[in-house]
Amino acid sequence: MLFRSSLVLIRVLSEEGEDGRMKKVQGSGSGAIISPDGYVVTNHHVAGRGTRFVCRLSNREEIDATLVGTDALADIAVIKLDLSTRRLAGEPLPVARFGDSSKLEVGDPVLAMGSPGGLSQSITRGIVANTEMIVPRHMISMTLDGEKVGELVRWIGHDAVIYPGNSGGPLVNLEGEIIGV
Repeated sequence: MLFRSSLVLIRVLSEEGEDGRMKKVQGSGSGAIISPDGYVVTNHHVAGRGTRFVCRLSNREEIDATLVGTDALADIAVIKLDLSTRRLAGEPLPVARFGDSSKLEVGDPVLAMGSPGGLSQSITRGIVANTEMIVPRHMISMTLDGEKVGELVRWIGHDAVIYPGNSGGPLVNLEGEIIGV
């Protein structure tokens, strides 16, 4: 399945200042290749503060990447694979397609994809429970880089299992099209 092979594990290195000292922090998350020239979509909370990125493709090839843009309010980030660092330079990248999330209905099956724990790929299946979930202000408030995520963003509520490290991975319909991140 092409949508599964477009999944990438993202290792993120960031440097955070604390009391005037820099501290290196490493984390990981997931993403999906969305263009033949190596653009990858993920979450802001995965890549937004990163300074160095290495992506592992489904064939275990590792490719350096750079942050292209990020939006804390929408919790979306785009990184770009540095294709000059590819071991398999002549091979085309597997690319995921976008679907139309406005066509989702409550009860539709969805697949949540990611790389839990930075170890391997996983796919879990769930059912859509809400197509435009909003977190009420008086309830949970998630703040990313000063932005209150969830006040404007409409999430797709579903019951597919999300493991630690799946953040940034695509939510796909049964046609293998990305309908959420």
